[in-house]
Amino acid sequence: MPLFRYEAITHGGGNVKNTLEADSKAELISRLRQMGYWPTTVVEETDEDAPTDIRRWLKIGQGGIKPADVEFFTYQLATLVNAHVPLPRALEVTLGQIQNPALHRIVSQVKYDVEHGATFNDALSQHPKVFSDLYINMVKAGESGGVLGIVLERLAEFAERQRLLKNDVVSALFYPIILLTLSISAVTVLMILVIPKFTAMFNDLGVELPLPTRVLIGTTDIFQTYWWVALVIIIAAVAGIRQYLKLEAGQVWFDRLKLKVPLIGPIFSTFAIVRFTRTMATLLENGVRMLPALAVVKDTIGNKVYSNVVAEAEVEVEQGSTLSRELGKSKDFPEFVTHMVAVGEESGEPVHMLSKLSEYYDVEIKKNLERLTSSIGPLVILLMGVIIGFIAVAMILPIFEANQLLSG
Repeated sequence: MPLFRYEAITHGGGNVKNTLEADSKAELISRLRQMGYWPTTVVEETDEDAPTDIRRWLKIGQGGIKPADVEFFTYQLATLVNAHVPLPRALEVTLGQIQNPALHRIVSQVKYDVEHGATFNDALSQHPKVFSDLYINMVKAGESGGVLGIVLERLAEFAERQRLLKNDVVSALFYPIILLTLSISAVTVLMILVIPKFTAMFNDLGVELPLPTRVLIGTTDIFQTYWWVALVIIIAAVAGIRQYLKLEAGQVWFDRLKLKVPLIGPIFSTFAIVRFTRTMATLLENGVRMLPALAVVKDTIGNKVYSNVVAEAEVEVEQGSTLSRELGKSKDFPEFVTHMVAVGEESGEPVHMLSKLSEYYDVEIKKNLERLTSSIGPLVILLMGVIIGFIAVAMILPIFEANQLLSG
């Protein structure tokens, strides 16, 4: 997508300079006018700017921007705004605390835009790769209601909970993945280095080999002779799947597959429900109306299956239906979720019920993670024990039979 440099005049009469990606110059001008800017200069970056773009793409000398960096920035900004420090001054103070060069550059641009008449949410919206739709919509609601400091604090808390939850999932999967990797490596070493030496020794013995030994030697020969075929097939399969996953149908298929995997599927499902309930509760609590909240949430769930359900619900809610009724039509959301949402709608406290749901499913994720770690470890050990045991028996049987022949 082309990158354009532009200058524009804000409602307050200030000047804004920045860069923004767009499909065309006309689309960029349209987007700027929707943001309340009047563009005076729009220039597409030329090939002369390519080295800068390459350095930006490679993140040379600046490092990537991690969610934790944005979380820390948000906490600091919330503290200053809640202390009644003017926003431009608060941004200036936080700039001195930012260690990440890429985030420092972006916040500097945000500060410049704000000082020249742009609203804070408009300035943030020009950096969608760093500040999500959820972030921008909540900031917009906070600015409208005069509670920007409170909203920023809740955003930081939300980001922290999401980060901790993700860390819990990664930590739970770390041990089984390491165990599986070590087991596969051990079997590979046996097949490449150990078994061929035994095969040569068995050939010298000149005895008929037992069936397990013949199966093992045949498997090893195929692996050594045609390993490159397997490698080509794996690379082609991975490339094909990656291309398919770029399509909407491929993403839905893969996300549906993840939900059906034993032991791991419930974790993906619960994680999506937590993100839905927590994000909805956070948006509604901070003044975002139902339809805009659904529009934001459907892109932040992280699972296309659930995103599509929410997108369909958004259309029906706009026509007068209720969220609980539309979620109830789907088999992907548990009845417990739809019943709780319905109670929240009837009592006029949907935020309270959504918050309770997110807390409940937070606990469920931890339970599922405990089941996963307590189940996968022993299963992997059992599987690899069977494989290595088969290899050991297949190697020992010919030696045992040869000894019997010699003693007889």
